Amino acid sequence: MLRYTVLRLLVFVVFLLGFLWVGVPELWALVFAALFSMVTSYFLLQRQRLEMAQQLDRTVSRRIEKRQARMRAQRTDEEDEDDEIEGER
Repeated sequence: MLRYTVLRLLVFVVFLLGFLWVGVPELWALVFAALFSMVTSYFLLQRQRLEMAQQLDRTVSRRIEKRQARMRAQRTDEEDEDDEIEGER
């Protein structure tokens, strides 16, 4: 995730410096750099964005599994018996 963020910021800075070098006023250079870097990074950083999404998905899945295991460990015998009785009906 850090790599993707750094690359996005790098693309923004490159556009910002380019617009400032050409002579665009600072405020407009910021606006144009934000817009151009957003579009450019969408296409150029597609692979990094996909890797980041997969990493986040794995992290969330691990947290869900840990939470479910913790909940199963906290179940009482009465709850297990209730589930068995409801399953027979």
